[in-house]
Amino acid sequence: MIILFILFFSSLLLLLHSYILYPISVWVLTIFIKKKFSEDNNYLPNISILISVYNEEKVINKTLRTLQNCYYPKEKVEILVGSDNSTDKTNDILEKLSQEFENIKVFNFNKRRGKPHVINDLAEAAKGEILIFCDANTLYDKEAIKNLVKNYNDARIGGVSGKLNLIDFEKAKKSGSQEKIYWDAETWLKKQEGKLGVLIGANGGIYSIRKEYFEKIPTIHPVMDDFYISLKVIEKRKAFLYINDAIAEEYTAPIRAEFNRKIRNNSIMMSTIKVIKRLLNPSFGLIAYGLWSHKIIRWFTPILLLLIFVTNYALINEGAFYRYFFLIQLLFYVSSIVGYIFIKLNVNVVPLLMSFYFVMTNAAMFIGLVKFLFKKQTAFWQSTPR
Repeated sequence: MIILFILFFSSLLLLLHSYILYPISVWVLTIFIKKKFSEDNNYLPNISILISVYNEEKVINKTLRTLQNCYYPKEKVEILVGSDNSTDKTNDILEKLSQEFENIKVFNFNKRRGKPHVINDLAEAAKGEILIFCDANTLYDKEAIKNLVKNYNDARIGGVSGKLNLIDFEKAKKSGSQEKIYWDAETWLKKQEGKLGVLIGANGGIYSIRKEYFEKIPTIHPVMDDFYISLKVIEKRKAFLYINDAIAEEYTAPIRAEFNRKIRNNSIMMSTIKVIKRLLNPSFGLIAYGLWSHKIIRWFTPILLLLIFVTNYALINEGAFYRYFFLIQLLFYVSSIVGYIFIKLNVNVVPLLMSFYFVMTNAAMFIGLVKFLFKKQTAFWQSTPR
């Protein structure tokens, strides 16, 4: 019986810590730890924008033209696009754009190897002092690049992430996706971590690092490239900031695509831990604290939820608290089922949709965890249906 009590309360405490206590603690730390980093709006280093693409004919033209419209000296910008053996019209579009804009350099790879291979090759070919990483469907604000690099006059800074705004795509809204609501909460947390210079995972579509701190992404097993690259900068004891006015946009994906993405992400995130595990050592202070709290505990949320539910059921006769808590859990999971039914009926009740989305997310994370344990994850990225 003691073991059940320990499992129940430790699982509950870990869950509360990751989702509530950790965000509060980081916010409190930003009040007492005042880190000041200098910025210079006139600092305009040479930059290289790296984009890995695979079958992105629907979005790549708009993305590249949006980058060309950014307020930054064109002679200081090179855009390197690597096509990972695309089979649609992506390569033709890239060829025409490279002829129209001399700062666009296209690398067509005839064998599909995965995004990490492409990024490694592009980074090696890059000539800029600052590497900026952009996704094929990410649309930069006109001031985004300028604001993304203005802090690099401070030698303490190794990386900077911009702010990624998610826009509700009509098809995604109808499918029941609540990604934007959860993403807004995640954005707030990233902002607090950035104030401390220890951002735990940059926004993959808009972040940058000094080229000298780039380390080749491991390709022996699947690795989440943006997570690995940003943590490797922090590992060098360099600050990684979050800049609120370096803004980009992406559209949310339909629920099915989001479900598959979360499966893949969780399996690869778990795999990435192998190559950044030394950061889990308490000697890394805030970095280790954030990595454990913001990432690892959350990746195991499905296991914690199962433990809480099972142990709570086993303890249901141990007092009113356990009976009421078990009832609350049942009501929550029933509400997620009702939320799913409402989606099918095209009825929008936000609390029910959010409970469904939370359960769906953790179901995907659980499958991702299983894929990791059985080494079933893949390094190949499938573009989201648009």
